Amino acid sequence: MTSAVASGALRQFEHFAIDASRGAVLRDGETITLRPQSFRVLQYLVANPGRLISKEELFDRIWGEAVVTDDSLAQCLVDIRRALGDEGRHAVRTLPRRGYLFNARTVDTPAATQPPASAALSGTIRGAWFTAAILGLGTLLLAWWLLLRPESDSVERPAASPPVVAVLPFADFTAAGDRDYLALGLPEEIINSLTRVHGLRVISRTSSFLPQLGQQMTAREIGAQLGATHLLEGSIREHDGLLRITIQLIETNSGHHVWSETIDRRYGDILRVQSQVASAVAGLFQLTVMEPAGSDTVIAPDDYTLYLRALHVLRSGEFAELGSAITSLEGVARRSPRFIPVRDLLARSYLLQVYRGELSGTDVAQRVRTLAEEMLAIPSGSAGAHGALAALALKVENDLPAAAEHVTEALTQEPGNPRHLELAGELAYALEGFSSAVALHQGALDLDPFCTACYINQAQAYIAAGQPRQAEAAVRQVVERSRGGHLTLGLTKIMQGDFAGAQQIIDQTVPAKARKFQEFYQALLCHAQGEIACFRSLLERFEAENGESEAMRIAQLHAVGGDVDAAFRWLARLRERNQTLLLTNLPDPLFDNLREDPRWQHMLVELGRAPQQLRQIAFDAEALLELR
Repeated sequence: MTSAVASGALRQFEHFAIDASRGAVLRDGETITLRPQSFRVLQYLVANPGRLISKEELFDRIWGEAVVTDDSLAQCLVDIRRALGDEGRHAVRTLPRRGYLFNARTVDTPAATQPPASAALSGTIRGAWFTAAILGLGTLLLAWWLLLRPESDSVERPAASPPVVAVLPFADFTAAGDRDYLALGLPEEIINSLTRVHGLRVISRTSSFLPQLGQQMTAREIGAQLGATHLLEGSIREHDGLLRITIQLIETNSGHHVWSETIDRRYGDILRVQSQVASAVAGLFQLTVMEPAGSDTVIAPDDYTLYLRALHVLRSGEFAELGSAITSLEGVARRSPRFIPVRDLLARSYLLQVYRGELSGTDVAQRVRTLAEEMLAIPSGSAGAHGALAALALKVENDLPAAAEHVTEALTQEPGNPRHLELAGELAYALEGFSSAVALHQGALDLDPFCTACYINQAQAYIAAGQPRQAEAAVRQVVERSRGGHLTLGLTKIMQGDFAGAQQIIDQTVPAKARKFQEFYQALLCHAQGEIACFRSLLERFEAENGESEAMRIAQLHAVGGDVDAAFRWLARLRERNQTLLLTNLPDPLFDNLREDPRWQHMLVELGRAPQQLRQIAFDAEALLELR
């Protein structure tokens, strides 16, 4: 039961005190500013020390009948921890799936009494002081990053930073030089094995396999690019009918070779290499690898080679060969019923066919579920199964409760899997928890720092939250590292009122297939500048030239231009043709002119996306971030 604080009294804990009469937090008599809702959450927690408080109780006591999302509470907790300097989450504990616990001794004193000093949180308030100093200097972008970045691990986790390993593509020194599928597939499988080493962080292959890395770059430079403490590199050669695999582990700061080994295997016996390397690396760091039992005997040698070839096709983007690769994988899956990786890859391949318009969602749903059931029958396959089911639920079936359940389970089992974190970020965005989406995508970027999709998804979350400067910073990471994303960068400039900067970006040369998007953003710029004739002309041309294929963007332009009826007509056509695309873009601020219309509210209810429906979905992004 909540204990009341007497009027004119202070509730003290550590260096701090809650002054209910002033609605203020004090540290040694100095006032710390908190938003009203954040103050109320802290006040309630402090009034109930040592008691587990559920999320539902906080929603009821703080917001009452108001409809809010989980993101509102998450943001309050971020505010509180920053104000208290509680980055280690000692004072305000999160118990995943259970609730929150205020973990400090409290005492009531008269308001005139100065709160006593204590050493327990000594020095930790410096985080709050630092943030305030930054804001005082006007560096808003950095302050926002500090606010939304994933917080540090909970107190139960080791304080020391774990080693971070990046596995680079192997060099192909075979006589024919045609073993790309091995030079890329084998290190990828080593990555998968290393992710099962407890206490080790492993950089995703989408970052460590980038071609620009390793070209005239030192180990220190590559480590700086990837945030890695160690690099694992190797080569393959042919020697006396055997495949000779040479592997070495390098400390990035010094460039020293920590470990190296040469392994000779027959082509049909290379499956054992990945577990051998994982065990060696784990031993070097005095860590434990949780290798699935029988992983080196569950697939025939020839089938493993077929699997690596198909993996290479899918990773290289050679989608003309996608069908044949899937056929090979299906054959391997039939012959190797306990080989989890082939089922995980098959599920992702089927979903890719849906996104490419090659298969219907109905056709794919049963295939993915069958694969998931097969993976669930094997303990080591559970995380992959839940990841596949989460992607199916979110991206194909619009089943947000199921997506939340499965992605939570996937991350509980594999908290360091960037694919699961990225998927969780997309779910948070769908639930309109935009700050949570940013933090989850940042969690994925910590393990996959060159993940283009993660940066774009982050930018979308910032745009939906009305934070164009932060969106610009995220998109620039894409623009600077590739040739994509610059039109989205133009949108962030429009939102900031930098019309000259936006025009300069839009005028840049784009591939022919992207010219229609150039016209789309030009229309938005014309409208933002009040050039209505220009806007209408571009809208009419865009609509006439693209029609059904760009129904979503046509609806957005009509919404921006204030033609609400036309916007809803195009939205209805979009629902019939590509409902998934509509669902992905519902939070986009380009639809803001429609949100007060009863038709919009009715559509949200039909789609299961109304605020009151989203509120009922159990998804604790903060708890998932704490698992890392």
